[in-house]
Amino acid sequence: MPGDQARPMTAARAWRSTVDAVRAPAARARAACSRWWTGRTVRFRKVVRASVLLAVTCPACLCVGAATATASSPVGPHEAQWSTTLDSTVTLDLGPLGQVALDSPAGILGVKVVLGRIPGGAEPDAARQSTLGQALSSDGAAYIALVTHPDLTIERGVRALVDDAFRRAGLMESVVLCLVAAGRLAAGGRLRDAVRVTLAHKTSSALLTVTGVVTVVALLVPALRSEPVTGGRLEVLAGTPLERARVSGRIADVVQAYGGRVTAFLEDNTAFYDAAGTNLRNAWDASQATEGRAGATAADGAVETEQLHQRTGGASAAATASPDASPPTDSASSGGDPSGGPISPPPSTTAADAVRDRGAITAALTTDLHCNLDVIAFAGLLDALAGATVHMDDGDLTMTGSEPEQVCVDALQDAVPDGIARVATIGNHDSTFTAERLRALGWTVTDGDIEQVGGLRVLGDVDPDRSPPGGTFQRGEEDATDVGARLATVSCRRARRGGGNDGADIVLIHQPATFGPLVEDGCAPLLVAGHVHQEQGMSVTRGTNLDVAHLVSGAGKGGTSLGRVTQDAYLHVLSFDADGSLLAWRAVVLHPDASVTVGAWRPVPALGPDAVEGTTIGGDDEAQ
Repeated sequence: MPGDQARPMTAARAWRSTVDAVRAPAARARAACSRWWTGRTVRFRKVVRASVLLAVTCPACLCVGAATATASSPVGPHEAQWSTTLDSTVTLDLGPLGQVALDSPAGILGVKVVLGRIPGGAEPDAARQSTLGQALSSDGAAYIALVTHPDLTIERGVRALVDDAFRRAGLMESVVLCLVAAGRLAAGGRLRDAVRVTLAHKTSSALLTVTGVVTVVALLVPALRSEPVTGGRLEVLAGTPLERARVSGRIADVVQAYGGRVTAFLEDNTAFYDAAGTNLRNAWDASQATEGRAGATAADGAVETEQLHQRTGGASAAATASPDASPPTDSASSGGDPSGGPISPPPSTTAADAVRDRGAITAALTTDLHCNLDVIAFAGLLDALAGATVHMDDGDLTMTGSEPEQVCVDALQDAVPDGIARVATIGNHDSTFTAERLRALGWTVTDGDIEQVGGLRVLGDVDPDRSPPGGTFQRGEEDATDVGARLATVSCRRARRGGGNDGADIVLIHQPATFGPLVEDGCAPLLVAGHVHQEQGMSVTRGTNLDVAHLVSGAGKGGTSLGRVTQDAYLHVLSFDADGSLLAWRAVVLHPDASVTVGAWRPVPALGPDAVEGTTIGGDDEAQ
């Protein structure tokens, strides 16, 4: 028995000896560190303490900000409220229609999206059956755009949540730092001693602990709260990004009934634009093999080429009709074989030589895209192939200009490669929402004065008309002629002020109805417009001050908004010298069969009837 009692005492002594053996070196190390720390300068110690404080509080604030972020971002035509959760689920709440849920790819961090209303017109009493039909058609196109390109909606929503998370984290970090600063001031610079004394009191310590726990619970419990996910996976979604989604409610019945049609549409749409992209690359490479002296058409991956391909001039035949006159209903041409074959002499290689020798600025031009997200992506591919240094959008980027249609702007922003200067003008279908989003993303938006964009001096302004679903009306007191006259005055005033070196190189304006005063009284050498949904090509007219080239372009009305283009869609590439003078231009056409024609470089037409050059790209039968 005495031996049994001695063993625990021996073990206790051994434990104390071990603890003392460890404690003594630790105490010596602590004392050495204290001597080292007190030997540092006051400034050094302040910097280290501040760095440690930031290293501890910043991640904590970022975590809380990420867990509690909320934002408003549209989904299709709907307003929607986005919020982060900690239930590991991405949920789309469709209200009485049900919900769609997916496992979150971000681990514990999830997202809940609650759909809201579809914004209506400013004056609902003025709605008529025809305008309501246009609005519903626009909503349908927005739904299709959501289904075909969900990444744009997700990217914008996530970006909005990230922005809000950083705002919240910044606010919380500011509060923490302010509290620390106030504590130091209240403690006379001895905050640590004051905290140590406070925590030594059990009541104060308990109160602080309870306050901290309640604060954390209040912030995190709403994010941790999860609702039961009902519904199941639908076979009709197999092979789509939503194949693992759990769908419940009436929306599940709708998806089951129509999901096959939607999937077939998506597959057909994807195949069409994949083929169009391949054809664009092949046609561009074939034309560039001749330095742009010859055009090329690619279909089904095969390139059709001819000696100085005559079917590539791109409607340069818009002739010399008076700019005061209304645009013609059909693109003019110099004539041609009804079969579309070339009959005019080969185009001069002077344009291609000028581009090779003096081309310094390459601009890609789009107009009347009307939120066709696939054509927008096609335009971005053209930017990359052409080596564009400037992208110019000539208006009507959206369908109605509604706030949810800012996704159209995001699509163009993503499509244009990085490093390219961007400028846009506002068309009649665009709105202040469109302009604000463009500016927020770094685009130059024309506003009635000359702007420097990628080496070009660009003049333009908002379209005088506005065309929401309820009909078209005049935005202000000016009509198209008034806008043209004002811009003509600006162009000449700036040209005279800069001795000819400060004037506009190009006027980027949506309506060609503004051309009359710009040609007659203006001082800009190049005018560009869209709006009429016709390719009218380039022509030159003599004005009072100079000879003015004008290009009118666009996609046929059947080639807008969503799905396959059903009429030819025209884009252009323009080459300028280092001074901003136009050297040459070429058209790129996306045809309804997914074939693509890349035109040869064309010179600026001569003045007068001789300005008519070549036939419309693809032949007269394809002119829009």
